This record gives sequence, structure tokens and C-alpha cells, in this order.
Amino acid sequence: MTGTRMPRLVVVDDDNELAQELAGLFSDVGYEVTGVASAAREGIDLVDRTMPDVVLMDVRMEGMSGTEAAGVLRRHYPGLPVVLLSAYADEGIVEAAREAQVAAYLVKGCTARELLSTVGTVVKESRVKGARKPGGPD
Repeated sequence: MTGTRMPRLVVVDDDNELAQELAGLFSDVGYEVTGVASAAREGIDLVDRTMPDVVLMDVRMEGMSGTEAAGVLRRHYPGLPVVLLSAYADEGIVEAAREAQVAAYLVKGCTARELLSTVGTVVKESRVKGARKPGGPD
């Protein structure tokens, strides 16, 4: 990609082993992983500090859920895409993801190819729409 920097990514998942695997997967294909967090609030703080191009976040975590965190990020950074990753595909979670206006929702167990393709598409669409603008404090 001539003239375009590689996308920056934050990974948020309370399963540290999976989070590290995801970070490695994206690093291996050229993403700059700016941080890995094990809780939603920690992920929001990482986003504030590192300003990634995309966030990959688990849905069910202790304390704040991924859908709640996605809503906070949407208010602070309206153009920042969040991709939710969950072991669950029940209608309640899907509806909460829709309300949080996440860029994509994937079920854990999807292939690495599906994950990379989805996140890549989300980043491309975000870049076409233009730079995100920080919102006000929550």
C-alpha cells in the first residue's frame, strides 16, 4: 500500500490468551497493534492514548460489556469502527450491537480469513468516510 500507513488496532478481550493470539494474527499481516486490554474500561483508555483505526472487542467481559464500551467509543470517536467478537450469537446481543452502531459483529470460531477480511473491509470503509473527529467527554 504505497503512501498509506498500515492500520492501527486495539484488541480488547478478557481471555488473555485469545487476545494475544488475535494481536499476533493482525501483527503478522502488517497491522500495528497499539495495545491489548483485558477489560472494556482499559480498552477505552488505550483508545484514548493510542488513537487506533479500529477496535476489536469481546462482548462479554466483567464490568462494562463490549457493547457498552462500543457506545462510549461511538460518542467520543464517532468515526472509529468497533468490531465485536463474541462466543454468543443470541438476538439480545445482536440487538445491543446494532444499537451501539458497531461496524461488524463476528462469532468466535470464525476463520482467521473471515476475521482479517471483515476488519480489513471495516478499515477501508472508515478511511473512505474520512477521518474521525473526537467527541466530547462522556
